[in-house]
Amino acid sequence: MNHRILLRSAAVAALACVLLASARAEDETVTKRQGSYTNSKGASGSTSSTTTRSNGVVTRQGTWTNAAGGTGTRQSQTTWNKATGTATVNGSVTRPNGATATWQGTKERTAPGVVQSQGTITQANGKKDTYSATTTKVAPGSWDTNRVVTAANGKTINQTVDTTVVNGQGTRTVTTTGPNGQTVTRDSTFTQTASTAPIAPPTH
Repeated sequence: MNHRILLRSAAVAALACVLLASARAEDETVTKRQGSYTNSKGASGSTSSTTTRSNGVVTRQGTWTNAAGGTGTRQSQTTWNKATGTATVNGSVTRPNGATATWQGTKERTAPGVVQSQGTITQANGKKDTYSATTTKVAPGSWDTNRVVTAANGKTINQTVDTTVVNGQGTRTVTTTGPNGQTVTRDSTFTQTASTAPIAPPTH
């Protein structure tokens, strides 16, 4: 699997963590994760992220470090319209080699516990891919995401993301199948902590 496929996968995978997020208007919630990963190609590393939810805006900042010490970053912002159950999203991911992809798209709650999303990914070389995804809450603390990324040449990448968090301990399995049928599985474990605080009213 080449760097372009890996970069697309990282970009769309970064979306999975914010697909179902929405904030209470009066509270700000900060969720932090620290963990590690291994994949079926023998790669491993560590991960960390901070997600802030406030007044319908979900902001996520994350990093990962591979076994060679290279560090990648990702960030995204999702803005929800509570009345319509829709949202806009934008973000970016930068790999340890410096290549950056950006994305922008929309989300919609189509049923209780179900969010559908679609949008465009712009690769470091300027080429544009499209993506579509469905995230489903299958149980308390458990979500499944299925997504398809279609490159400008029509080739597709299929990805499933299964995430479960119980009592602050989380697992995630990401399975990515490239256009040639090659599949890579990435398994992660992490510790999650969350804090909630009222948002102070504006002063005049």
